[in-house]
Amino acid sequence: MDTKNDKWHTQLRKGTFELAILLLLKNDAMYGYQITKKLQEDSSFPIADGSIYPILRRMSANGWIGSFKEEHEGRSRKYYYLTDAGKEISEDRWNEFLTVYSFLNNLQAGGE
Repeated sequence: MDTKNDKWHTQLRKGTFELAILLLLKNDAMYGYQITKKLQEDSSFPIADGSIYPILRRMSANGWIGSFKEEHEGRSRKYYYLTDAGKEISEDRWNEFLTVYSFLNNLQAGGE
């Protein structure tokens, strides 16, 4: 049974990519292609080119990220950055992830 494409995996990946993008933008503004390439090189979750844009749009609509355009070698690039609300949600999501990870890790190890 192929469980890698079931709803649970899809939701887990979506949440993981959202948190990963928040963490990537924590230190510096990045453009979409740059975010995708960073996720592809550092991730054991495969992500297709263009897959992050719906996530970025949702995060922007939530007020977690902002954007600006900048010319680079004659091309316009849209850079994304964390807003104050994004910094707050990033910290909150990271702490929640650590709590869940600790809980599951404890269960896996046979703890109570």
